[in-house]
Amino acid sequence: MLVRRIMNKEVVTVSPEMSLWEALNLVKSKGIRHLPVVEEGRLVGIVSDRDLRTASPPFLQVENWDIMTGTLLKQIMHRDVITVHPLESIDEAARLLYEHRIGCLPVLQQGTVVGILTQSDILFALVELMGVTSPGTQIQIEVPDRPGTLADITDIIKANGVNIVSLLTTPGERPAYRGVVIRIKTIDPRKIIQQIKTAGYRVLWPENGGSQHDL
Repeated sequence: MLVRRIMNKEVVTVSPEMSLWEALNLVKSKGIRHLPVVEEGRLVGIVSDRDLRTASPPFLQVENWDIMTGTLLKQIMHRDVITVHPLESIDEAARLLYEHRIGCLPVLQQGTVVGILTQSDILFALVELMGVTSPGTQIQIEVPDRPGTLADITDIIKANGVNIVSLLTTPGERPAYRGVVIRIKTIDPRKIIQQIKTAGYRVLWPENGGSQHDL
């Protein structure tokens, strides 16, 4: 899945000359948390709602009005902005968010802001990739970390005439093993689970091999 599929294309950008007061009102009225700062069509910084609250006086009293209107975004914005391209993969975008501990990634194409990707967007992508919104049953299996094991599992499912909704692998609970999480389009996986066990693989979930599902 690519960034362009899930990014928000309706990006609200601001000028570095915008005041703190204006920016606070903007994020509140738009219901957004991040403002890319653009100057002459070029991304020069970014501010979050947390940055705005941190820079605001403790109380909005009359004597603090000059601070609210006199503080400009160029004084508080983050200038070293981590960005992503619309054709970048979601997993790479997720890695950037995680490693840099940031809440969003402006999406740039030929130097122009064409979208914004947030942590919520990544969560939505994960839900889609795992197929949890589709009816079916999830099976978790432990397999040796060697070529051909995944094909064995999918061949069993294919032989039963059942579609695979989603499939992902994870580090195993034991060294030299991988975890396989498969979502299949059936509410009764008992026959498939038994065949997987007969083939020599350990089924972690459902624990009893029953028809536990989440339609």
